[in-house]
Amino acid sequence: MLCIFLFIFITLNFVFGDNLNSYSRDNENNLVCPDSKICIPVDYCSDMMVLLNDATLPIHQFRQSICGYIGKNPKVCCSSLKQLGNFIPSNNPYFSDESRQDCGKSLVKSSIPTMGSYPFLVRIGFINLNNGNLKYSCTGTIINERTILTTATCALATANNYKLHSVLVGEFDSAKNPDCNELFCAHCARSYNISYVVKHPNFRSDLYEYNIALIRLNESINFTCNTPILVGWGKLSGNKDSTEQHAFFMKILNLQDCNEFIDRGLSVELCTIGREKPCSGFSGSPLIQYNGHRYSVIGLLSFGSSCNSNNNPLSVFINIQKYTVWIRENS
Repeated sequence: MLCIFLFIFITLNFVFGDNLNSYSRDNENNLVCPDSKICIPVDYCSDMMVLLNDATLPIHQFRQSICGYIGKNPKVCCSSLKQLGNFIPSNNPYFSDESRQDCGKSLVKSSIPTMGSYPFLVRIGFINLNNGNLKYSCTGTIINERTILTTATCALATANNYKLHSVLVGEFDSAKNPDCNELFCAHCARSYNISYVVKHPNFRSDLYEYNIALIRLNESINFTCNTPILVGWGKLSGNKDSTEQHAFFMKILNLQDCNEFIDRGLSVELCTIGREKPCSGFSGSPLIQYNGHRYSVIGLLSFGSSCNSNNNPLSVFINIQKYTVWIRENS
């Protein structure tokens, strides 16, 4: 299954780019850090890790902080949080975390696009107000679960009784549905309705200045590579205790979907639902994601509805991302 999540200019693999290949594992030559800073592996710089895990460090500042490498792992000039504070924006939601370094990568090494080569591309659809026909006249790029990057001239186009309507995700060959090659068939392309458009405030259509816009979707795109899995031992709702290990997919919902627990004053960090409801014995079981070459723990099962209840299959997990700094400092 394809991962169609793109972080523009922000995945660590992209940031390091060719630099990764220019440093051997024996390279210990470091750049000189300014006074009051030392060159250490980024994992050991707690101030830097706080900013990275909170997604509040501009990528250009991270690059400027790199002073060397150990193998392919970066070392940074480490300073206090106060000194780095001047570089912290109010919000930088697109900085990657370790669990998503592979997202946005093309899975096919070829100069000619093939199915799955560029899964982050979408087709932008316009509807004819007279007959309801759809046509796809523009292209956009997925930058997060609900945001498409495109031009303002595209997002605001209304010519010939057509207006912006939806985006089509997962399309490759418009003459085929689903797209297939000699090995497998992809999931059918899916249409997502548009909520609103954010154009650049300085956009001028007559001069094509600041010709950029963001299209916000009504719902989040389903990234197939990000489907988390609960693994552990325990009892499933309606079943007896099992001696075997269980593994099943869980879907992460909006926190509001767990209002039943929130209204009772319980802490809800990740709200999930699955075909199976984990009961006794599963507490502490990990919610994991597989991203191409490694597993990442994204949650721990905290609690859920009563196993005797048949009308609420929701489960609540601890959000591991909130605790990465604490885990690193104590392990």
